[in-house]
Amino acid sequence: MEYDFAKIEKKWQARWEKEKIFEVDENPKKKKFYVLEMFPYPSADGLHMGHALNYAIGDVFARFKIMNGFNVLHPMGYDALGLPAENAAIKVGTHPKDYTEKAIKNYIRQQKSLGLSYDWSRIVSTADSNYYKWDQWIFLKMFEKGLAYKKISSVNWCPKCNTVLANEQAQSGKCERCESEVEIKNLNQWFFKITDYAEELLDGHRHLEWPQKTIAMQKNWIGKSHGTEIDFEISTNSNFILLHKCTGGPENFFPWLKKELEEKGYNVNVPQLSNTDGPNINKQVEFVLKNCKFDENTILLSHSLAGVVALKVLEKLDKPIKKLILVAGFAQPGFKDKKRPYEDKFDWKFDFNKIKNNVKEILILRAKNDSVVFSERADFLKEKLEGKIINFTAEKDHVTAEKEPFVLENCFEKWKIFTTRPDTIFGVTFMVVSAQHEKLFDLVTPQQKKEVEKFLKKLKSVSEKELESMEKEGVFTGSYAINPLTKEKIPVYAGNFVVADYGCGMVMAVPAHDQRDFEFAKKYKIKIKQVIDGKITGTRAFTGEGKLINSEKFNGIENKKAIEEITKFLSEKNLGRKTFHFKLKDWCISRQRYWGTPIPIINCEKCGIVVVPEKDLPVKLPEKVKFGKGNPLETNEEWINVKCPKCGAKARRETDTMDTFVNSSWYFLRYCDPKNNEKIFDSKKANYWCPIDMYIGGAEHACMHLIFFRFYTKFLHKLGLINFDEPAKKLFHQGMLHGEGGIKMSKSKGNVINPDEVSKKYGIDTARFFLLSLAAPDKPRDWNEEGIKGSLKFIKKIFEYFETVKIGKSNPKTESKLNSVVKDVTNQIETFQYNLAIIKIRELFSVFSKEESREVLEKFLKLLLPFCPHVAEELWEKLGNENFISLEKWPISDDKKINLTFDIQEKAVEKLIEDINNVGKIVEEKTGKKKSKVFVYVLPNELENYSSNFELIKKKINFEIKIFAVNDKNKYDPENKSGKVKVGRPGIYLE
Repeated sequence: MEYDFAKIEKKWQARWEKEKIFEVDENPKKKKFYVLEMFPYPSADGLHMGHALNYAIGDVFARFKIMNGFNVLHPMGYDALGLPAENAAIKVGTHPKDYTEKAIKNYIRQQKSLGLSYDWSRIVSTADSNYYKWDQWIFLKMFEKGLAYKKISSVNWCPKCNTVLANEQAQSGKCERCESEVEIKNLNQWFFKITDYAEELLDGHRHLEWPQKTIAMQKNWIGKSHGTEIDFEISTNSNFILLHKCTGGPENFFPWLKKELEEKGYNVNVPQLSNTDGPNINKQVEFVLKNCKFDENTILLSHSLAGVVALKVLEKLDKPIKKLILVAGFAQPGFKDKKRPYEDKFDWKFDFNKIKNNVKEILILRAKNDSVVFSERADFLKEKLEGKIINFTAEKDHVTAEKEPFVLENCFEKWKIFTTRPDTIFGVTFMVVSAQHEKLFDLVTPQQKKEVEKFLKKLKSVSEKELESMEKEGVFTGSYAINPLTKEKIPVYAGNFVVADYGCGMVMAVPAHDQRDFEFAKKYKIKIKQVIDGKITGTRAFTGEGKLINSEKFNGIENKKAIEEITKFLSEKNLGRKTFHFKLKDWCISRQRYWGTPIPIINCEKCGIVVVPEKDLPVKLPEKVKFGKGNPLETNEEWINVKCPKCGAKARRETDTMDTFVNSSWYFLRYCDPKNNEKIFDSKKANYWCPIDMYIGGAEHACMHLIFFRFYTKFLHKLGLINFDEPAKKLFHQGMLHGEGGIKMSKSKGNVINPDEVSKKYGIDTARFFLLSLAAPDKPRDWNEEGIKGSLKFIKKIFEYFETVKIGKSNPKTESKLNSVVKDVTNQIETFQYNLAIIKIRELFSVFSKEESREVLEKFLKLLLPFCPHVAEELWEKLGNENFISLEKWPISDDKKINLTFDIQEKAVEKLIEDINNVGKIVEEKTGKKKSKVFVYVLPNELENYSSNFELIKKKINFEIKIFAVNDKNKYDPENKSGKVKVGRPGIYLE
């Protein structure tokens, strides 16, 4: 018989939607269960059967939990922003908004056709401004807590497209769009300080029921390493200008500081400021500008009120200096101890934006024991200048001792080098700084600038993966580091194999005991100094263990013990410390593209970085932009030009948009309260539904999305919005669906399976049943046209059976089998062994007779429902039921009805099938001929069992079969040529 599956599917999908049977609300009296599949990125191509498999896996589990009495939240939405949609829209000549909306409509249609149990009233799209408004709100909260910040970072840059490229768009050093050579460029980028949560992200794994492989990948990605941090002073070509306090002269620690700096080879200028009881700041500024030379290597240090002079000097410079050090400085009137008569005459107005633009680095040294300067003055300077506050205890009140060592320490360019091998510090012969480090050119001397620039042009990627595979190369910067223990000057190289974001972006190189360093040293003819006793050859470093040599007081100590000994010594001398580092880097969220969440920041010339007030959210994407070169947002001047929310002056919007991973880092929470326009979500609703009880998605997201959404959850928990700090209790990774022959599905290979076509040909329930029967849900599987035909045949048999079955009584064997299968299928769905559950359902159907009880038939349909919901609903109705089987209670097995005798009989049948197939193989191997008939002689008391399972046995062997009892003497015996049985005996006979 033929069945109109499309008609049946539409019928039940319409009824489910009309009756809203999968829409749920919070119900404290009911136990909740949150099932979620990772939401898709909607493309114009729509779904393929690989997507369908993922959603079917989640749907089986959700339907199972609904029938088990849980209040199940099973929502769906769309990760709709991002570069692929922007590029695709440009390619077809449409706007990304129109492109995405059209794609989403198609996805919804296709997903509904799969019969999925989603609560469609909770749908979200990240491209909706009502959604990304809250992305912006989270950004503001991150900024408020110091977790959102801007810094210079290396990016892939296409000079022809005039835009930043992701690593995936810059493979092999070329732009994927125009094939131009990619350049490495340092740009000011926005970051989220996920590293502040590194320890919590590691510790949180203890409470998660996640695949061990995924947990191991995350731990490796976070990468906690225990080691030693060593302070290496870098000798650069800096020149110092020291500004003493406004009253008095260059007394106190200034003479000592000048001498110390000069002894280290630095040029130092201490201009004698005009000092009276009423200092004229403007005259002092003019004097400094006239008598001091400022350039890119200048470090300007000021003490006390000279900070005002320093700030006024920076306002007037034409180009930026290297560093500003404000010691006990301030930029506001008012003293802690007493009022100064001249403070009212000062000009306390500063152009902080201009000052920031004229200095690369700002240090604010705040003395804890300062009785003159209010502590809050440093906070004001930090806010206005975005500098770094360093707290310390001065040798004397208001930092006025003859020697102030802490001030001296902060004058030098010190790099805190992280190493797990401090035992080799005496063998350091060169340093390597990342060629992509933002402070690289602070180390480059004028003589080496051209060589370094030439080297940098050879770099074609910022991808850590590509850097690892490159030939290790470098160039001398012209600067030297001072080994804190030997005091030797060590050359500093820029290298292509050091990661800028790990540690401080510089490593100490010990070529005698590290093969990478060894090859680099050989290539550039750098000294190799052995410090561990062992054999070094012309091609290999010694990387084993041994006793220290050439290591002064540590000679003779086993190198493993020396790690602790040298770390302790460095700590005592304040030259290093025991510490740990994380491989995890802060998350760069800046994207110089259009189709993303606008960053809610306004840049004001007077006020600097200003956040968009919450009341003005969302900052919507303007629809009128031009696509082509560069960032499309920069083509809409009307959108960019705004007034500063603080001072009302002319200002400009931030034109970077956010990485789309921000959108997917909290979407599961928005499902709990998707229509709330007043706040991100209602905490009571989120705390009722969350955390996710079962999260389903690909293992490829282990180290991006699955870390980011844990980070967001922990942040929102700290804000007090939710009472949990991990987003998902359980995680399940689905296996991949390949095309026929195990070939990966792709458009280029022409083997993508479209659910719409499958549905027309076989019915979507057939496809679900087939896909889920192929393998365990977490294993890969291959699409097979013959296989799905077999599933179609089985589904049709079920229909045909329900057309003809007589409602009556079931025999004890069927009831026993039913209860056994209910028990097994319940456990198998709960443990994601769907393929085994389907085998059990098939076995149960094979024992059905022409007459069965309503109870048996209804329980069978309930077991079938999660896999074939449309078929189960249709046949449930045929039995005369008016309610939805989707909302029925899951069957419970009656263990008393599970007869062990029947189980023994089943095993006997399975053994017979196995024996027949084995005998067939042996005979074929020996004779080279396939046998077509099998005659089985069994004991009389076994005949009924085998006869009742005759159809099952027939299906599982490749022979024509007849079964007899051994005492039936009138039947054919293939061993007796007369054709009559003289003495019957049990056995398997082939013809």
